[in-house]
Amino acid sequence: MSFRTARPSLSARIRRSFPLFGALIFGSLLLAFRVAPVRGGSMEPTLQDGQWLCYQRYWLPQQLQRGDLVVFDSPVAQGHRYVKRLVGLPGDELRFARGRLWVNGERLNLPRGAVPFHQILSVRVPEGSFFAIGDHGAISFDCRRIGPVPEHHLVGRVVGPLTRPKPELLATESGEL
Repeated sequence: MSFRTARPSLSARIRRSFPLFGALIFGSLLLAFRVAPVRGGSMEPTLQDGQWLCYQRYWLPQQLQRGDLVVFDSPVAQGHRYVKRLVGLPGDELRFARGRLWVNGERLNLPRGAVPFHQILSVRVPEGSFFAIGDHGAISFDCRRIGPVPEHHLVGRVVGPLTRPKPELLATESGEL
């Protein structure tokens, strides 16, 4: 006498695999995205001290565009991570003057409400580097002070804020994450 075990139906097999697929998707999202608090007022009014933001960890540097918010490790202060607006790509000529920014001879419009910077600076972004600044130009510690940042310091591209700012937190000058 032989016994044959009944093979589970297709729908039963699919139902049993849902937890596995869910775990795979959740794990992929954990690897690809990170959440971090904003520390400081250097990105006001776009991001404010105390807000939480989500950033994408894996992307191709060629996908970055001027205006993207990027997260990077400081090349001059180990252990410090910043969020700033990307304004210069490899090979770009930047000129800061009279509170305005020109990229390759064309004026780059900064976000509405951004606080201008009051300095004169010209810089060429070397290959394999980028140039990023804070939206609150008067207090931001950014590439205008530390120079272009090598691409290997890039950590991610900001997807967006997750929370509203906490009004009870006071802004600082650092702009750290």
